[in-house]
Amino acid sequence: MHLKDICLPGVWRSRKALKIGFLAVFLIGLISICFWTGIDTITSKLEGTQLVIWGLRANGHDDKTEQSISQGTPDAIEDAREQYYRLLDQSLEKMNLMPLGHYHSEVPSLYSGPRGILKQINNAKSTHINAYIGKREKDDEDVCGQLRFSKSNEKEDLDIKYSEAKQLGSEVNTDALLRYLNVSGYGTKVPKINMSKMENDRWYRFSGSAIWLEDQQCYFEVDRVMYAPKSRSVPWLSLIWMQLFDRNFNEIKNKRLRFMDLSSEEIEKVLLELRKEDVNKDEEKRERVLDKISIKFPTVMDISFTTEDFGRPQGPEDPRIFARLDDEGKTEPVIIFNQVNDLNHRAMFAGFPLRRKSSNAEHSVPTIQFNFRPETKLKLKSIEKNWMPFVEKAADSNIVSFIYELDPLSILQCTLDDGLCVMVQKAEDKGTRMGAQVSLRGGTNFIPIPEIVMNEIFTKEEMAKYNIKIWISFIKYHGWKSGCGTSTYRPALSALIKTNDNYRIGMMSGAFDFGIDVLSFDGKSVKCDAGGPNVLTPNSIPFWKVMKLNKNKNGEKSKDKKDGEKSNDTKETNEVVDEPKDSSMPSYRDLMGLTISEADRNVKILFINNLVNYLASSFKKSFRDNLQGFGDNSAQEMVDIEKCAAYDFLQYCKNYEKAH
Repeated sequence: MHLKDICLPGVWRSRKALKIGFLAVFLIGLISICFWTGIDTITSKLEGTQLVIWGLRANGHDDKTEQSISQGTPDAIEDAREQYYRLLDQSLEKMNLMPLGHYHSEVPSLYSGPRGILKQINNAKSTHINAYIGKREKDDEDVCGQLRFSKSNEKEDLDIKYSEAKQLGSEVNTDALLRYLNVSGYGTKVPKINMSKMENDRWYRFSGSAIWLEDQQCYFEVDRVMYAPKSRSVPWLSLIWMQLFDRNFNEIKNKRLRFMDLSSEEIEKVLLELRKEDVNKDEEKRERVLDKISIKFPTVMDISFTTEDFGRPQGPEDPRIFARLDDEGKTEPVIIFNQVNDLNHRAMFAGFPLRRKSSNAEHSVPTIQFNFRPETKLKLKSIEKNWMPFVEKAADSNIVSFIYELDPLSILQCTLDDGLCVMVQKAEDKGTRMGAQVSLRGGTNFIPIPEIVMNEIFTKEEMAKYNIKIWISFIKYHGWKSGCGTSTYRPALSALIKTNDNYRIGMMSGAFDFGIDVLSFDGKSVKCDAGGPNVLTPNSIPFWKVMKLNKNKNGEKSKDKKDGEKSNDTKETNEVVDEPKDSSMPSYRDLMGLTISEADRNVKILFINNLVNYLASSFKKSFRDNLQGFGDNSAQEMVDIEKCAAYDFLQYCKNYEKAH
């Protein structure tokens, strides 16, 4: 055949059609794989503008955009990269897992809870709180009377409104606990434990602590589950049980949360593995593959703990949870707990349940043990517990502060990389010296007063000059032979104030019980039981939503927002709604959650209204007189506050005993 006999235009057209056909097939295959496995699996082999151009072709961009990529247009390149990550995120979202989130959204408040309209509590009960607040000028005749806060306006409604406490979560899942002991190996390692003889009714669940995770759209809750076959005062084993709840505190079962420290390549590898036929059709294999990038709830927090027989209970105790912001602004849960270490000391630890298992670790959840930095030359006690966490700067997410002791006040700051701590404040005085009868023993996490309230109490100049910060918590009183039972545990409200670099307890209340007839320690009645303590314990503040109320220009009531109407403000702690004309109405509206336990036997949650107005009123009246920080009488002021509150607690105990 001669070249002159060949029709060149016809050959060219056929070849062009063939090219177009191949390209179409390729693009269809590319898009399909992208949606199922993530685009980075394919594009990891490409470099520079070639990678970006293929991404644009796969997502339907025109030739003009492609040309701008070839010429290195920064906006177009960035847009293409965003498309890649969106495709990978779509694969994760199909499995109801949190996306990588390479495109950032506004960071919510750590404690504002789920977005939505703030509702008042139906059928709320009311209680008055006796709080004692620092005062610079007072005489010695009636110190407590002068420190006790009282409203200046009789029209002010400063009573605390609260709901009935309801059970949070289900009873102990003994089958899951026994299965964990078997799989983890602890069933044969822990002294005294014989799995064939374990009694299901000797497991107890309490100390529930929760936090809202905005990125996961659920509450993350942890409990202590304890096995005590002989006596609850002498448990053999403790574990940490982890659960998820929706915005209305209904338990979510069989949900997975993705580990937060994964790369796109690690996720793609698992997504590819899931597409294999033998994995996709075998539920057990599929679950094992998903375990590489996520954790399924509810479950036991799988951590390492010593099984050496020191004659002490084995395993973690008293979990408390708080949230930190990672580098991308997502909320990561951190669980604080205590357990016996290899030196037979009860030490404090932190666990990170949404981080992947270390390659050489025997158990899946990474942990750190807290200790003093060597240069401080300080040593921890042989028994450490009841550390109360708080975050000073949300942006400085690798630092956590602790109230190490409440009486006298001592503050630690620790890093979450290595657990090393420094003592940033150590009180030299001996506290209230009431330790023989009353002590202050931990409580909930400390959470900050919302910025919108702080800006109403203090001027910008005062905030800048004194660097003022305030946190609140429900602490726990422990009174020996003070009334009901062998001892009494009750919640109390407390405020921690920081001015410049100095901390002090600026407010403390007497005890209260939210109208609960507390379950006796034997669990059989609500009467005072001489055979054990009477225990009502505050565990955590999962959320606190605050809105400011305003008057309109005419001083008239404006149309209020209806239930279910969405807010345009993503930060509810900065939201402003209209205030009714009546000046006696509160200036804020709030809703707080509080988890509690009775008799070390249950986990409950209740809701609180109007706490913000009580606090704002008391702060305005007293705190601005104490902005100088630690003066000559600051230590004595804290002693006076705590003594007066403790005396109030003892009177409460006597009254409660008479009624029960």
